[in-house]
Amino acid sequence: RLVSLCSHPWCSAGVMMLTLRACLAWCVLLGQHPAIAVDTYAPTEVRSFSVPKSPSGMFFYEAQNLLYILCGTNTNGDHYLYAFTTEGTQKCFITIPESAKMSRVDGFYIVGSTAYIVDSQGPIYASSHQGGSLYAVTWTNPCSCDASGSCSSSEATWTPTITKTHTLSATDTSIGDGGGTDEYFRNSGVVVSGDYFYAVNGVHPHGKSLTCCYPKSLVKASLSDTSIAAKWSFTASTLGHDVDMEGLTCGADGCSNYLYIGDEYNLIYRLTLSTSDAASAVESEWNLNDIVGDVQADKGIESLAFEPATGYFYAGIQGTSKVHVVQLTNTTSTYVAGAWRQGGSSVC
Repeated sequence: RLVSLCSHPWCSAGVMMLTLRACLAWCVLLGQHPAIAVDTYAPTEVRSFSVPKSPSGMFFYEAQNLLYILCGTNTNGDHYLYAFTTEGTQKCFITIPESAKMSRVDGFYIVGSTAYIVDSQGPIYASSHQGGSLYAVTWTNPCSCDASGSCSSSEATWTPTITKTHTLSATDTSIGDGGGTDEYFRNSGVVVSGDYFYAVNGVHPHGKSLTCCYPKSLVKASLSDTSIAAKWSFTASTLGHDVDMEGLTCGADGCSNYLYIGDEYNLIYRLTLSTSDAASAVESEWNLNDIVGDVQADKGIESLAFEPATGYFYAGIQGTSKVHVVQLTNTTSTYVAGAWRQGGSSVC
């Protein structure tokens, strides 16, 4: 992954006799900015299908072999949850009514009898609405769908019963996001793993700017008390480009080692959970721009899910209301500080 960090003889191209962390330290002492190479690949599209509304959250529910697609772009209004087959057939349409008082739902996850709903603007409207960043709710299977993916109902209304509310703040000392400009942690995704959940501070226009309020962090938080166990903070320079991380999912290893992140610039990252440094943790990225096509900067990948049986990833696009089914093959090239080098080919 590393072509050259700086002029230190042990950290130059083809040498790397020191560890990454040691070389980064030497580069800082030399007053030089390290050029970190992130392997950038072109995924293979399997198929795509359209959904009725913009997908803001997505979860593949293995127990029913269905893709649950959350659509929550109507701030403080009704929100919607669809059950789709992985081939793109709608099985059920669920309305989460305005009376549920969730502000802007932006992520969805199911573990056993509990579902988790992200609210990216909950804390902004805390005085009149639920006010959380993530709600644990009782999962009632509103459409009575079974293990074969068949649903007894094609339409339902679901007012979730909240059992626990998690609220994240960008200005909390354990997070430190926003650069003093944006105090809100605009949670845009969720993965639940063991006793923790992962959440990500997505970019939302602030004063008409998409780049005003770095850093933006991915955090690992306790399900018991919302305390922050780990974080990875990103700015426009961390990966060599602007970021707008939104969708989260585990991959084939169930988040034992890796977390996958969908970025609205139509990138998917693979982050190594055991690596604390954000730049080093993102070891690979897949560029979906040729697949997605021309969309507005903040209207790209909004949601992400993974199907273990096939190894396919599902990327929901806000601007087109489409879901692209992709295989994350690692082939093509690597970007390093303005230059590209060719890479190998295999399947992740």
